[in-house]
Amino acid sequence: MKKCFVLGLTAILMCVAVFLSRPTATAADDAERAIAIKLFRSLTDEQKKLAVLDFNDKERFKEVFPASKRPGIPYTMLTAEQKTMIVDVVKAMTSEYGAQRCLEVTKETPEGSRYLTFFGEPSDKKSFAWRIGMHHLTLLFAEFGGEKANEFGPILLGGNPAKTLWEAEEKIAIELYASLKPEELKKIQESTKGVSSGSGAAMGKGGVRIADLNDKSRKLASDLFSKRLDVFSADRRKVVDDVVKRDGGVENLRLAIWGELKKSHLEGGNGHWRIGSDAVVCDWQTAGKNHLHMTLRGRLKG
Repeated sequence: MKKCFVLGLTAILMCVAVFLSRPTATAADDAERAIAIKLFRSLTDEQKKLAVLDFNDKERFKEVFPASKRPGIPYTMLTAEQKTMIVDVVKAMTSEYGAQRCLEVTKETPEGSRYLTFFGEPSDKKSFAWRIGMHHLTLLFAEFGGEKANEFGPILLGGNPAKTLWEAEEKIAIELYASLKPEELKKIQESTKGVSSGSGAAMGKGGVRIADLNDKSRKLASDLFSKRLDVFSADRRKVVDDVVKRDGGVENLRLAIWGELKKSHLEGGNGHWRIGSDAVVCDWQTAGKNHLHMTLRGRLKG
């Protein structure tokens, strides 16, 4: 009996040891924060002079699609190791689906037109943000030092050539357009008169509440918004979800459409759409065959 007890106790202790030795899962935001801090600390004093702006600098909220000179340090002034760390922070911020597409878009832009910017100095407790900005891609991660986030982005996506990078999202938009009843579509079109269809423009008074659409369209509109969020890690996605929830939920967002969403941009389609509110903007602008502009941001007042 004593032998059996000893053997049993040994087995239990071995199981406990194995369990304790297993690596614990690291949240995406924790990994993102750690890599961002490591990246920042790797910068020389001269690099930091170019890379760092104040946390509340207005530049943090700018949305620029074209390849152009931006505040920050160009990739050409970074080491190979630092460039690798940027890829790591992108992967931490995004899902596998999102990382594949974001890293593909980076190939469009020469390194001299890619910029890394820090807003505030990254740390475990203080508010800071980092941004990579280039042609058709802006990723911004903001950390609020333990305070509840009331903003997300702005994130700019798209491509030229976009090819089939965003076809899953485009297919949902086309299906959504086809599901709308004539009177719903007419109401949406009337609501967008005088409202800019440009990517990143304010929602204004345009659109119809998702809650007021027919059942099929309501689900597809929610699916379309959700597909954009699929770009991000679960931690980043939660920030958007919380902003939307505090703004009344997905069904309180409005859907606006310009033109027709009957065929893909590769087939000559030229429609634009936006889902949003005063606090949230998620849109798609077809800028031409193989040319897309996509914006996502959220910011609650107060």
